[in-house]
Amino acid sequence: MNIVVAIRTSNLKWMDSSSTGQSQSSTVPSSTSSSTPWPTDPSTSSSTAWPTPSRPTTTGSTVTFTASRPTTTGSTVTFTASRPTTTGSTVTFTASRSTTTGSTFTPTPTYYSSSSTPSTPSFNKINILLARNVQLQATSSPGDYFVTITCDDPSILPYVRANVTEDSMLVVTATTDCDVTIGAYTYQAIHLDSVSLLSMTSYSYRGYELKLLSMGNSQIQIANIGYDLAEFTLVGNSTMEMSGKIGKLTITSRGKGFIDATRIETANVNATLAGVGSLRVKSTANMNLIVDGTGNLMWCSPKVQMDVTYDYRKKNIVYQC
Repeated sequence: MNIVVAIRTSNLKWMDSSSTGQSQSSTVPSSTSSSTPWPTDPSTSSSTAWPTPSRPTTTGSTVTFTASRPTTTGSTVTFTASRPTTTGSTVTFTASRSTTTGSTFTPTPTYYSSSSTPSTPSFNKINILLARNVQLQATSSPGDYFVTITCDDPSILPYVRANVTEDSMLVVTATTDCDVTIGAYTYQAIHLDSVSLLSMTSYSYRGYELKLLSMGNSQIQIANIGYDLAEFTLVGNSTMEMSGKIGKLTITSRGKGFIDATRIETANVNATLAGVGSLRVKSTANMNLIVDGTGNLMWCSPKVQMDVTYDYRKKNIVYQC
């Protein structure tokens, strides 16, 4: 006869990334005891492997783990545990049982961190091939740099890649369920293939030259930057808003996105509108506009040089200061 015992660990202590294991003990009735012990290694031939379910993506629910006893007894024990209040982790249980009657069944939860911080050499260029949200931070010294990857499902982490090339470029390949936080003393080049959000707003970013190329449909937020030269090129349908101070700014819009550079303090602007998007630029001295698309261009500058076709007045080009 099969006997089912339900053990509810309502006071079970869950672990975070800095905690140690906690356990809850419950007594198993003697009618379910056996001279054959419960295996501590679920991979042994006499048992079925302990399950490793992923946690739900919503909080406040319950996860049920079911483990099969060795085939000599045929009984099944089901135990339930309240899940943590945070999402993005995987919890597994291991258990062992002694041979005496009235023995103690101890489920031991183990928390697996959803973040990884790979060790890399120093870098000053970024190439994000695939990720969800990317945050770039500025560090206080050239020797201070890092990359942290956080995924909703920790089982993805072994397949995430972060390496540095010979020309000091950090290349990251993750998934659309992973966020990337990067810290470096300066950034010289940023390449985005498939990224939902790029945030470069946390601190003061300094350097001589910055080049950014966005190939996809990213939302780009840039603030507090100070560069002598900066070149931004948006090929896809990305949107970009930025602020700071740049000596000479070059912007090229070739897609359907929206670029607002009116909060950039600069004396010189080279702006090219080659798509159907929207571009807003402002300079304090000189501006060169090249309009080869049908999008909207709004500009403000006391001195303007325009390289456009003769029918440029038919295009949606607006002077507004």
